[in-house]
Amino acid sequence: MKHFTLRGGTVVDGTGGPARRADVTVADGRIAEVGDIPRNGGDTDVDVSGLVVSPGFVDIHTHFDAQVFWDPDLTPSSWHGVTTVVQGNCGFGIAPTKPEDRDLVMETLELVEGMRVDTLREGIDWCFETFPEYLDAVRALPKRINLGAFVPHSMVRLYVMGPDAAFSRTATDAELAEIRRLTREAMDAGAVGISTSQAPSHQGPQGRPVPSRFADIREVAALVETLAEVGRGIIEITYGPLMEIEEVAQLSRDHGVPITWGAVLPGLFGPPGSAMDMLERGTSVGGQLWPQTSTRFITTQMSLENPYQWSRVPAFSEVLGRGTDAMAAAYADPAWRERALAQMESIADQTDFLDGDIQGYFRRTSVEETGCHFDLRGVPLADVAAARGGHPLEVMLDLALEDGLATRFRNLPRTDKAELTELVTDPRTVLGAHDAGAHVDMLCDSCYPSYTLRYWVREEQAMTLEQAVWRMSGQPAALWGLADRGTIEEGKAADLVAFDLDTVGETHPERAWDFPADGDRLIARSQGIEHIWVNGTPTRQNGTDLEGATPGMVIDSC
Repeated sequence: MKHFTLRGGTVVDGTGGPARRADVTVADGRIAEVGDIPRNGGDTDVDVSGLVVSPGFVDIHTHFDAQVFWDPDLTPSSWHGVTTVVQGNCGFGIAPTKPEDRDLVMETLELVEGMRVDTLREGIDWCFETFPEYLDAVRALPKRINLGAFVPHSMVRLYVMGPDAAFSRTATDAELAEIRRLTREAMDAGAVGISTSQAPSHQGPQGRPVPSRFADIREVAALVETLAEVGRGIIEITYGPLMEIEEVAQLSRDHGVPITWGAVLPGLFGPPGSAMDMLERGTSVGGQLWPQTSTRFITTQMSLENPYQWSRVPAFSEVLGRGTDAMAAAYADPAWRERALAQMESIADQTDFLDGDIQGYFRRTSVEETGCHFDLRGVPLADVAAARGGHPLEVMLDLALEDGLATRFRNLPRTDKAELTELVTDPRTVLGAHDAGAHVDMLCDSCYPSYTLRYWVREEQAMTLEQAVWRMSGQPAALWGLADRGTIEEGKAADLVAFDLDTVGETHPERAWDFPADGDRLIARSQGIEHIWVNGTPTRQNGTDLEGATPGMVIDSC
């Protein structure tokens, strides 16, 4: 169906302009006409009466770099009206990678992005080494939706410097020149930008900081300068001790390069108001700084097989990735426990998840998924510890050991609703940090478009429908340089969604075992997303995905 007209819908065009009754004609994958379009006997009409017709949503913070090899649908994102994703965030990906470093890269992804090594080993087709070769491989893969890619700084560093140096020191002048060359080569091949991280939680094998955390300001500035020389692209810089947000904004101002800051989230940087204060400090400098924020109250389900939140406690970082038996042995060891407790107490005020309030963490944490502790589901671990007369951390360890480390603990966020509302509705932020493709066993925030329309628009009425659609389509597309999509305008790519505002939403998360090597993940399906078109090809009709629809393509910035 190369030529058709959507009739009877309410068009919200992604510009922020008012909703209006209009028809939309699509021809050869492009939007041909928008308005009151006369009927032609030879045309194919699609009845979207009672539905909102919007641009496809653009998720600028995903980690589908590996998943694209075994999941052409890029789920769950494609279920929620997302028609374009940007992967390779936070400085992590799978290219460039030398053959001898593949295991190290996969182990790093397991620890920092929650991807199981067994799944990666079975699922990735290592038919590439360089970043251009990787993009060519992804172009050849079937894809339900469009994909843009950051070149990941940690992988570039590893490729240039080798494992020992990349995980231990700053780059020499010669190494820095090669990092710049490979970044430019990746941009020439079609990357939309580059990403890097200084986040203290990003720790690789043996508890070592990931390669990008060993970069100095000179190296980060070189990445920005390279994008300035290329003349297009955006860089993502994830928070950390190297630079304050004002310094990052100054880099953007000095070089004329857009920078997205990851991220401003309530509860991540201190008491209520801290995230908004960070936003104010960064945007007051000028430049093109776009801090990301999540629309979700980020809730995780973590097992002690992958104690991601505890990675900054040295005792935990020592056992990360060592396997269930080794981790269980450590957790049962009284000396290890004593050391972990002491370290937790000593750094509680330095960790974003404890923030000096250990009891508060354990009041927000309870058993969620378990094979034996059914009577404790939903009971705060602080209360369980009080009843048993022990420390909450020891209780957590005991419960995990009794269930073979399979128990998953649900951790509610410290998010202040008032501050999150401010951030979500502030046009100086961009909606991101939803991590599709990462931490798949712990959370599923890739459902954020359905959630945003249900919660923030329909229920809370914190933003208008027009504002929400712009925040999820036109705004991110413009900021990431995806000039040919993101709005419903003549000549643009026909990435379109038709949804029922009265019923749109996300289902309760469920655990699926559908990844390679019997890998598990949390998924949430959509409700009320009735039709989706990608590059003018229907991928969903009447709420059902069309089998084998793969019109997606690798897209570039301009």
